[in-house]
Amino acid sequence: MEKFRVLQKLGSGSFGNVYKASLKEDENEVFAIKELKSEFGNNMSFEDCLDMIEIKCLRRLKHPNIIRLQEVIRRSSSLFLVFECMDGSLRDRILKRKGYFSEDETKKFCFQILKGLAYIHRNGFFHRDLKPENILVSGESLKIADFGSAKEINSKPPYGDYGTTRWYRAPEVILGEERYGPAVDMWAMGAIMAEFFGTFALFPGEDSRDQLYQICRVLGSPTETEWPKGHELAKRCDYEFPKIDEDKEGVPLCYKIPFAKEEALDLIKSLLRWDPSKRATAMEALKHPFFDSCYNPVITSTRISFKRKMNMESAEEEEDQRADDNDFYNKLFGNKRRKRAIRTKATLNLELML
Repeated sequence: MEKFRVLQKLGSGSFGNVYKASLKEDENEVFAIKELKSEFGNNMSFEDCLDMIEIKCLRRLKHPNIIRLQEVIRRSSSLFLVFECMDGSLRDRILKRKGYFSEDETKKFCFQILKGLAYIHRNGFFHRDLKPENILVSGESLKIADFGSAKEINSKPPYGDYGTTRWYRAPEVILGEERYGPAVDMWAMGAIMAEFFGTFALFPGEDSRDQLYQICRVLGSPTETEWPKGHELAKRCDYEFPKIDEDKEGVPLCYKIPFAKEEALDLIKSLLRWDPSKRATAMEALKHPFFDSCYNPVITSTRISFKRKMNMESAEEEEDQRADDNDFYNKLFGNKRRKRAIRTKATLNLELML
């Protein structure tokens, strides 16, 4: 830690504190340093620290839309995680916003979040705490952060306490389901996407029961046919889904976010399905017609400018990025459609590419 100069405290939480710091030798090199509370480092070997889920995830996940862990430092009973520094969180951006986000802005931001989620899920993890506070922003670039609650998809349930903000919590988790997975991230994604169009929380519940009531007001209560597992969970915790009077209590999604067009509403609804097995996955969401304008050819002649825009550190990283592009688009559309897309030479919008 001797090489860093702390500039300011950025925030604190149950985990510890976050500071903005620069290198003493180069003040232009700025980082965000997360200091974990003493119990995280006390009586733990450095190898044990590296096996903590947040560090394990971020050492493995390298993607433009996932926060980059630069270094892990152990000092006595303290553990410091050194990250790239971003301007602020998506929550900050939403709160400072005077009006709703345009459809183009929403596409650009949600496309980035979904690419990050697709990569996380594809590599065997799910986040469990996706919310605007845990999505960091610099300019028009978004990165998913704070993997302290993440789990491996193949890990054994039960998963214990679910610490995400209630407003973004999937209904199966509210009802006490112990076996859940990436679909909880997709529910949170649906709530976040709706927030772009309204700049307010879609389901602002005051407690667990009120949270479910707020969801039912917008989506309607699920029938037993629609979500049999949900009704089973509800009986276990002595809960009964409310009978919503649509004329007096119901607030359909199209009324909640009136500026969202049909394709956007359709995508949000696919993410907010009661039954997690029927919820759109990140890869499926990326195929939705709402994002059609985001798919542009990756051609070699544009790679230099793309490198500048993504602030890539080396030609080696650029090669890794191109390989990831190819893998991503081939998995998403298949090789034939990718080649056809390149032949069309659609208008480039490099900010939206992987």
